[in-house]
Amino acid sequence: MASPTASTTIHSSSSTLHQSIDHLITTSQQPLNLLQHREKFQERALRDVTTNSNDSAMMLDPNNPVLVREEMAAQKEYFRRLKFNYLEQEAKRKFLVSITGDEPQGVQPGENEEREMINREKKARLKAAKAELDSMRSEAIDLATANATKHAALAGELAEAQAIQKQVRDMELELARIKATHPPEERMTTARAYDTLDSQTEEMQKLTEAISTTATRADTAREQVAKGLKEVKRLEREREREEARAKEVREGREAGDTRVDELCRWLTSSMAMYRGLLGIKSIKAISDTVLQITYGVSSKQEVTLELEFDPSTKRFLDANLIGSDLDIVEAAGIAQASGDVPGLIADVLVRLRPIA
Repeated sequence: MASPTASTTIHSSSSTLHQSIDHLITTSQQPLNLLQHREKFQERALRDVTTNSNDSAMMLDPNNPVLVREEMAAQKEYFRRLKFNYLEQEAKRKFLVSITGDEPQGVQPGENEEREMINREKKARLKAAKAELDSMRSEAIDLATANATKHAALAGELAEAQAIQKQVRDMELELARIKATHPPEERMTTARAYDTLDSQTEEMQKLTEAISTTATRADTAREQVAKGLKEVKRLEREREREEARAKEVREGREAGDTRVDELCRWLTSSMAMYRGLLGIKSIKAISDTVLQITYGVSSKQEVTLELEFDPSTKRFLDANLIGSDLDIVEAAGIAQASGDVPGLIADVLVRLRPIA
């Protein structure tokens, strides 16, 4: 139960507040006397006790009489709200008294200041705790980020380790299979392995040489094929030309012209006579660049003169005598320098026939 002194104090404060409000309302309804209350008005305007704000119109311009009516309206509204709040709090107090049966304890002087001081201390502690919490939160976020990075790295390393472990198991299984497939008595010794390695190395060298030789032959064959194609084209043109001549000869023969036949017979007989005079037994082209001429130097001896020509320029390069020990190197060199193949043949025949 609250003491009678406290209840009396509350009732007296309530009556005093009601009297002050009624006096203020009565005073506000009287006519304004600005000159009489000028000093007091300016003092109250400067203190701004009504709104307690630096943005008040009277605070900005306290000497403006036009703003007095607005200030008075604001004061009336302020005290109406104050009265309403008081009545509301009084109704709440009475309601609590009717429920609990006890008078609420009054606020002692200095208690609000003490509570404010305690609140400030608690707010300071709360602010420090919040700062510490924010610091711990930032640290936790950094640690979480670092742990996530480490976790990703460890996950990658774990996957790699698992893959390596699987490879090791596969290699162990493969090794076991190889051991089962190849018993110890059938395994190759170190000396035998070295011998096999040497033989394989020699075989690889031979194969490498064979590949190089084959490549060279292939290049040569390609060149020969290209030359052959050129020669075939040339021969095709000559064949067309000769076919045209043969056609012309047939047409002339059908017309009774026998001059071509006579020329052919004369040429054939002339060639046979020259071959007989020169002692030529046969002429054979070994390749595009080699020509073999066989001479009869006596009734029992035949020699073959082999002439070699340059494939690109068709110039004479070298000569070789087959079937005789006669040295023709110097004569061949002179003939190569001068390009005199008939002179070489005549010199060789002159040197061969006296010996025969």
